[in-house]
Amino acid sequence: MRLLLVGAFPYPHAQGSQVYFQEQAIALREAGAEVELLTYASGRDEDSPLSAIAPSRALDGFRVHRSASWTSPRSLRSGPSFAKPLGGAGLAQALRHLLASSQNDAAADAHHDTLNNAPAGPRYNAILAHNAEAALVALAATSEPHPPILYCVHTLMGHELSTYAKHLPLKGFSSSSSAEKRSLGDRVIDRSGRVIDRFIARRVDGWIALTQASARVMRKNAKGPGALIPPPIPDPEVDFQTRDTADAAEVCAKHGLPLNQFFLYSGNLDSYQELDVLTAAAARLAESEATAGTAIIVASHDPAARSWAADRPGIVACVVESSQEMQTLLHAARASLVLRQALGGFPIKLANSLAAGTPALAFHGREWGLVDGENSLVCDTRDPATSIANAIANLSQNDALALKLSRGARALYLRQHRPEVAAAETLALLERVGSFRKQIGSLPGV
Repeated sequence: MRLLLVGAFPYPHAQGSQVYFQEQAIALREAGAEVELLTYASGRDEDSPLSAIAPSRALDGFRVHRSASWTSPRSLRSGPSFAKPLGGAGLAQALRHLLASSQNDAAADAHHDTLNNAPAGPRYNAILAHNAEAALVALAATSEPHPPILYCVHTLMGHELSTYAKHLPLKGFSSSSSAEKRSLGDRVIDRSGRVIDRFIARRVDGWIALTQASARVMRKNAKGPGALIPPPIPDPEVDFQTRDTADAAEVCAKHGLPLNQFFLYSGNLDSYQELDVLTAAAARLAESEATAGTAIIVASHDPAARSWAADRPGIVACVVESSQEMQTLLHAARASLVLRQALGGFPIKLANSLAAGTPALAFHGREWGLVDGENSLVCDTRDPATSIANAIANLSQNDALALKLSRGARALYLRQHRPEVAAAETLALLERVGSFRKQIGSLPGV
């Protein structure tokens, strides 16, 4: 089976969407599929501190196609921007070119053209579109006949779109001082997001959801088959050997951290990450004598994390040099902090935490397969800062609970995030999507 994975983002890059894209591609290749990639021109910005972090596994062995560099957004940030429409147009043009090459080569084969000595062009059994923009690009760039389009639902626009508003100069609309106006703006933006969710669901040939909420929306609106398949993550015990206590102790010593006694946030510092909750929770802990010494660590590949944390009481920033070092810190932490409250997306930092056997303090349970008190502590979204502060205080003083949650976290990883399981389920779904397309195509008038 020959697959084209399309990502509407710079690649490679050390953020969750790109990591999911990367690990799905590797898992499918290891399961026997031929995999090619199509993304924006580059994620390698030589002036960015993140440029050296992208792991070689992101590109190793893949045929990578890119849109024209002049069309690609320069920013590495997630979310919408005024540069994205041109980026989408460039990606659509690149996809049209690839599909045209496929059709030309198929026609040449059908006529037994043995005079063409050029290397065979791509022939894709399916297009896997990663995120909403890539799905819209795939729908706009294709005309019948075309390979089935499988939508990989990174998140729900109906829940996520308003959280990106801080990136755009719309603050008078969605971030005004009036709570009533802000709420109205969020509702209008998210209503537009739900329109996008339904539009894509009704037009793609199949779908992969990462969470319960995304699966519900797709089942309700999609015509084609789909499945809930949590993101694949390589096993750190096999791939990175980060379970070695000496390595963890060495990394902790480098950063001046107490082994298994600190709480770790390992995501990016973009405004949609709801870091105000972490700031407020840290301030509450710092105000109490019983928890004043609790170590809350923000680990980042970006040196700007130091200045971000400098004026936030109770938070210490650690700048890490590699993905392996970040994974080692996750293994050495008491728990990881997952601050996401919007439904629909699966934080890759959560999957990495589970793989390391480190429980998460999070705001959703069933959405991500978590069970409160078994593999995580699920906090209350009605008062998020107080709830997460209380969870930190509880777990910092309870070694037996920490051990129980650690074992549960590792068991959950083995159940739902192993690459070989995700790849097998994805390939089986692609077979169902292909059969569905043939059935629809054989109906009268279709």
